[in-house]
Amino acid sequence: MQLNMSVKQMRSKRAIRILAGVVLPALLAGLTMLLVIYNRPGFTGERIKNPDSYSLDILRMNGTDSHTLSLNAGDVLQVEFETSKGSLHIKITAPDGTIIYAGNGEETTSFEINIPETGPYTVAVQARHAEGRIHIRLKAS
Repeated sequence: MQLNMSVKQMRSKRAIRILAGVVLPALLAGLTMLLVIYNRPGFTGERIKNPDSYSLDILRMNGTDSHTLSLNAGDVLQVEFETSKGSLHIKITAPDGTIIYAGNGEETTSFEINIPETGPYTVAVQARHAEGRIHIRLKAS
């Protein structure tokens, strides 16, 4: 009886060592790989960049994108911004470095921005597992 107990205990210890030494590290490596793939930057959808407009129809976006608009003092930008999944954040910067808009599109989905000075305006978009749309265009006079 004593001998059987020892054999069972040895098998049990061996199984634990195999589990701890092989199975758990393989499981952790697989989980890490899935997280890396899930969080990798990417864009699926339609992206249109023009001198006076910027449009993203996002099926999936993770990461950043930017575009420069050539605008004149007195112009008005019409912005349509909707996040249906994940998070989207926009920042629009004037030529002098002033941020004229920063937001996530959760409170307001359609608005206008008056352009204070002539020059290049940078639109920076940051997305995390996002789905939605961003349409920024010069409003017709």
